[in-house]
Amino acid sequence: MKKFLLFSAVAVMLSGVSFAAENIVFIDLERAFNEFYKTQLAKSKVEVQQQDIEAERKVMVDEMTAINADVDALKKEARDITLTDEIRDSKRMLYEEKLLGLRTKQKEIEDFTSRRQQQLQVQVSRMSQTIMDEIRQTIVEYAKQEGFSAVVDNSSRRAAIGVFIYTHPDVEITDKVLTVLNSKRPDLLKGDTLFDDELGSKTKPAANGGK
Repeated sequence: MKKFLLFSAVAVMLSGVSFAAENIVFIDLERAFNEFYKTQLAKSKVEVQQQDIEAERKVMVDEMTAINADVDALKKEARDITLTDEIRDSKRMLYEEKLLGLRTKQKEIEDFTSRRQQQLQVQVSRMSQTIMDEIRQTIVEYAKQEGFSAVVDNSSRRAAIGVFIYTHPDVEITDKVLTVLNSKRPDLLKGDTLFDDELGSKTKPAANGGK
């Protein structure tokens, strides 16, 4: 019964702002982001930088390929029994030296790729945030200008829950709901126990030692 009265009170209170539903609008924030010209410019800039990274990496890979060819040739020569022991030993030393250089170049390429991709990712994240901030600010300013009560993001990734981008102060009801919720607060000074209705009253000790 108490729950019914509580929900009824909330329903009556909310009916006072039912007019706001007519002023609630929706926006596909994902589409707004993707079709914003600044997003397109940012993507083009990222693509250019990605191409630069690939070009640098290709130069390094070509160098590694050349070193690898030398390693293969020296390895064969170091095992060529038609050569003298002295020549094979010298070839083996060169082979080991080139092999070490090959491994160094491989590590250099790995570090370069990882470092540049991380730098690019940070840049993409910053640009995306800057663009999204501008879009959100534009939405808020437009909503205020048009007198909307709320703007909700209904893009595919948010449609399941809906995210409010803007709400007018007049339709903010947190304080009112809290007033209704807290109006049923028990008087703890009188010994009332919270959740008694749900958990049941505490069993009182039986008189005369339980007899």
